[in-house]
Amino acid sequence: MPELPTLEIYKKYFDETSLHQTINHVQVVSPEVLVGSSSEEIKKTLLGHEFIQSRRYGKYLFAQMDNDLFLIMHFGMTGFLYYGSVDGSRYPRLLIEFSTGKFLSFDDARKFGKLGLTRHPDEFIKEKKLGPDALEINFKSFKEVFKNRKGMIKPLLLNQHVLAGIGNLYADEILYQSRVHPLTPAHLLDKEEWEQLFNDMKRVLQKAIEYQDKPEALPESYLLPHRHPGGKCPAGGKLNIIPVGGRTTYFCPQRQKIKH
Repeated sequence: MPELPTLEIYKKYFDETSLHQTINHVQVVSPEVLVGSSSEEIKKTLLGHEFIQSRRYGKYLFAQMDNDLFLIMHFGMTGFLYYGSVDGSRYPRLLIEFSTGKFLSFDDARKFGKLGLTRHPDEFIKEKKLGPDALEINFKSFKEVFKNRKGMIKPLLLNQHVLAGIGNLYADEILYQSRVHPLTPAHLLDKEEWEQLFNDMKRVLQKAIEYQDKPEALPESYLLPHRHPGGKCPAGGKLNIIPVGGRTTYFCPQRQKIKH
């Protein structure tokens, strides 16, 4: 599933390709991906208008129109944006034609992505009970959202109601960089460990964006290039694979010691 770094890249792509162009035609190819909006509402909102800016929050992208409405995009597992000629889109679910003759397609092979409309992204975020954005949060708020939580640290990092934007891959990387075992109860981390976790979270997310969200291209000192069956820990030794909160989890036991 696309995580925060992917959404930052999608936002940049959207901003570079799709702003300030009049929309001439709208085709809702797969109405089943719409949430809280009909095909007619989507068409009426977009047709004859233009996108003026965008905003990312967690794993959501909000595209603002010149009529003060926002197109909400959530990319599910396989969703992405494609801009170009109409025949370049393989799995279009929403197809937007601009006055330039170019198309923007919300592509999604498995149709787990969702589209909707809102006037107020902050209200939508509140309704979804999303936690603070992982890239925007400061350390004071970071400590506050984890205060008094006694669950295991990895499921908490993945919980979008606690912290918005982190998924399975980057949770593993953040914990590896921080030397924190994924099964460690959050309330057992001390102040220094929380500071390390916060700083590594920011660094890993920024590095992932810098590397265009290509985990295999990250520096060899990162876990993700080695995160596959048979892979070795970057610092040497065995890479362990366990289920944590229903998610496949990779960690290095000699580096990430569990706390009891």
